[in-house]
Amino acid sequence: MYLRRIGVGQLFFALSFAAIGAISFAARDFLLFQEPVPPNIPWRETLACISAALMLVPGIGMLFPATVRRSTLILTAFVALWVVVLQIPRAVTQRRVEVNWLGVGEDSSIAAGGWLLYCAVAGRNDASVRIARILFGLALVPIGVSHFVYLKLAVGMVPTWVPLRSPLTLLAGVGHIAAGLAILCGVVPRLAATLEASMQSLITVICWVSAVVAAPTHRAQWVTLCISTTITAAAWAVAESYGRLAEIKRTARG
Repeated sequence: MYLRRIGVGQLFFALSFAAIGAISFAARDFLLFQEPVPPNIPWRETLACISAALMLVPGIGMLFPATVRRSTLILTAFVALWVVVLQIPRAVTQRRVEVNWLGVGEDSSIAAGGWLLYCAVAGRNDASVRIARILFGLALVPIGVSHFVYLKLAVGMVPTWVPLRSPLTLLAGVGHIAAGLAILCGVVPRLAATLEASMQSLITVICWVSAVVAAPTHRAQWVTLCISTTITAAAWAVAESYGRLAEIKRTARG
């Protein structure tokens, strides 16, 4: 069965985008922080539904072998469009507002992970794989920095039953930055990507699953959970890309 053969990154990437697309369709709106579309844009509701379709349909398509390549490429290109058209211009015009760079970092990490998933299903192992890893490493830096700049807000996102919330939030910020720099510098990059994916998985479960359980009818909580899951999937895709490279090298030696 095909679903048994796909990697963790691909599975959760697909399911997250399918869920996000369905939520956006139901709300007839864009993805809040991830798609900062101006409120007064013409045909906003229609464009939001088109955006939802560009997430829902390819997200489902990634689960089937006949459509996985095209679907993964469409999703990756669409998220890259968010980065170039929506996130970077806002960050450049308001350079001192760190939350804007956080948006660039989160969307860039998703785009990088999506490209690595596409390379995996397409059997590519060219220079673009290295570029995607570099982009992912760079993207982790502003994500980590946000834990320090917005410490009080970040701590508030951690459930109250978790002990030492402030130190753990700061530790997570250090972890993001350290993983990003390790991937950028090529210092134990596979381990760094695996630890990043593991940490992001814990954050998703502890913070965002708990938030949805506490407020199951709140759309923002569901969207944030799905985005966090997508970033987690991207991190696993990066880690898995190093595993594929090691396998290729072993095969070449044999």
